[in-house]
Amino acid sequence: MRWIIPAATAVWAFWKWLEEREQLRIKEKDRILALYVNPFLSACEDLQSRIYSILEMDGLKILRKRYPNHAYADETLYLIVRYFGWVTSILRYGPYTHDSEVIRLVESIRHVFATTEYPVGPFAFFRPEQKALGKIVMERFEGQYGIEMDTIPLYDFKQQIQTPPLSESKSIKQSLEALKKAKSGRSLKGRERLAQAQIHLVDMLSYLESKVAISLFPGERRKCKPAG
Repeated sequence: MRWIIPAATAVWAFWKWLEEREQLRIKEKDRILALYVNPFLSACEDLQSRIYSILEMDGLKILRKRYPNHAYADETLYLIVRYFGWVTSILRYGPYTHDSEVIRLVESIRHVFATTEYPVGPFAFFRPEQKALGKIVMERFEGQYGIEMDTIPLYDFKQQIQTPPLSESKSIKQSLEALKKAKSGRSLKGRERLAQAQIHLVDMLSYLESKVAISLFPGERRKCKPAG
């Protein structure tokens, strides 16, 4: 019967190892969610919500009342660029680097902003510019989980778009001008791009929230009416 104690000890050690391994897995999952997934979801939600509000809820009227100095235009552009920054991070560092559906939706959104199927004007950002803007808006810093990433504050972004190279970007100039001059969402130049991007963003949010089994944003999402 001497073998019983060593065997029991071995079994206990094995189960202890499994428990510790599971705790590490959960801890790593929480770290990835905090660093990449949640910020990406937030970037998607903020952008799709702003687009839907402008195009379908007469949001420009509300934004102009809140920001009579047209600051809402800078803020809307910031939400677009913020998405460009986080989408690069989620594909490079997040848990969906090989997820075919995430890759498909990311590519669909990239295509909408870059395609020449719509008039090349406001909200047309070709792929190299999408990547460049995404890099400009991201910053690294020492945080709870080591080296972390975040987007620069809106106020820093507003200063950047007033100086080269961003002040010389035709796509940025045209996008800001369109937001400031449009009388309503229906008359907004480039609305076709934004509407289609919002549709894909809603699909992205629905898919990822089903993967993580949580929803950070209560309430029903609606899609913009597609162009045409």
